[in-house]
Amino acid sequence: MILKIENLVKTYKPFFLSKKPPMHAVKNVSFGIGEGEIYALLGPNGAGKSTIIKMIAGLVKPTSGKISFKGAEVSKNTAYKNLSAVLEGTRNVYWRLNPLENLNYFANLRGVSSSEISGKSLELLKELDIDAKKKNQSQHLSRGMLQKLALAVSLITNPDILLLDEPTLGLDVASSRKIKDIIFHLAKKEGKSILLTTHQMDLVEELADRVGIIRGGELVREGSIANLKSIFKSNIYTLKLKGKMSLPDVWKKNYKAILKSDAKEFTEVELDLKNREGFFKLMSELNKQKKEVLSISRVGEDLEEVFLRVLKAND
Repeated sequence: MILKIENLVKTYKPFFLSKKPPMHAVKNVSFGIGEGEIYALLGPNGAGKSTIIKMIAGLVKPTSGKISFKGAEVSKNTAYKNLSAVLEGTRNVYWRLNPLENLNYFANLRGVSSSEISGKSLELLKELDIDAKKKNQSQHLSRGMLQKLALAVSLITNPDILLLDEPTLGLDVASSRKIKDIIFHLAKKEGKSILLTTHQMDLVEELADRVGIIRGGELVREGSIANLKSIFKSNIYTLKLKGKMSLPDVWKKNYKAILKSDAKEFTEVELDLKNREGFFKLMSELNKQKKEVLSISRVGEDLEEVFLRVLKAND
């Protein structure tokens, strides 16, 4: 593992003499990220995602736990030089500096001279479609351009690990697509390890190799998207039957049947058959009743449904 998080805890203690209980933002979270892997922390607002990012980036001190880069604790080596972060919001760059100046400034902060990055700066701005604004003050850029500039700033020192906190939140479709394409390229073509946090299902489903579902500061489920979907595999089917018919009460009771359409030519019904046995039992019933099945399809499981089921299972 390039980046390894072990038993990470963050507890905010109340102010002196305050009677409020401690606030447990992150509770014993552990996971790892391999080379060229995109790992997504998925969870609702306030789940602890941003706090985890900030602890890894060294902006917030953990209450306890261990953060390691290539086997060595981050706090005890120079791993921060190999790591960059883009935090949620638009305060990742200096607004009074133009894009080129921002790239030079943040590279200099990390010990890289302006001469070393001169060619790469122009290349990054061009790749991110903001080269036309390279001499405009950043405060005059749109949110999408600011987000792309923040990504450029994070990449200027060629880090091995990228921490991206809600990287496409609030962006227009074109800007969001561009950011997604770049994230994919960085991981799969350049071998960078990426941790992204989000509550956007489409971003996770499109990019992530593995996903950790976080709630109330706890990692409640982890695995590949395919693995998570298989755990909560749906046995809901849509049947299209020839002719018009009303729903039998027994279907409503046994299969939670829902009438989707009752056109003159066909009747469409959605049923929860629970398992394979339920499927074959219904087929047998239809055969005995001489009902003609025009089509049958399994309702696909999407990540949002998996996410909701995981959260419900942990209530």
